[in-house]
Amino acid sequence: MSYSINFITSKSQKALQDSHADDKTLWRSLAKGNTLAFSSLYNRYANLLFNYGMNICYDREVVKDSIQELFTWLWTKRNTLSDVDSVKYYLFKSFRNILIKSINKNRKFTEEPSDTFLGSDLTIEEKIIENDVSDSNKSKIISALGKVSKRQREILILRFFNGMDYTEISSMMGISVASAHNLLSKSLKLMKIKL
Repeated sequence: MSYSINFITSKSQKALQDSHADDKTLWRSLAKGNTLAFSSLYNRYANLLFNYGMNICYDREVVKDSIQELFTWLWTKRNTLSDVDSVKYYLFKSFRNILIKSINKNRKFTEEPSDTFLGSDLTIEEKIIENDVSDSNKSKIISALGKVSKRQREILILRFFNGMDYTEISSMMGISVASAHNLLSKSLKLMKIKL
């Protein structure tokens, strides 16, 4: 029996556009020193960044410290922040750079996660899956995500759980847009096989 993968996010295109516009407003307010805008951005992105970071580094403390470093840096540099096209992309890219720098600095490279890793740390993803897929398929998708490579898992999470486009993904992962399309296609095919 074969199962099809249907990654449906609960946000519509309009909701994503509204969120994008709201992020830009918060960003501009942050640049003016608004603490509420800073808190709102932190509350909106801290969990998403944590979940993304745990797919790169399996050390919770390093991931948490990197998030803290990102937002501390943002607050410190708030007066010099320039306008960005996508706040989400900027935060994810900056976070990824800080996290990788921290991993290299500490020289603590981690092993692949255990089978239970994805089931316990993907709270946002689990909520999305819970809303859009039956419980029986949920465990199969989480299990299949645990069986693909780190890069495949990263591109699936960036595309389907964080709503990034191919240009943003290719820039974040350091690959061409065509390579991002190919990697995502191969990742989806592998996911279908694993299900």
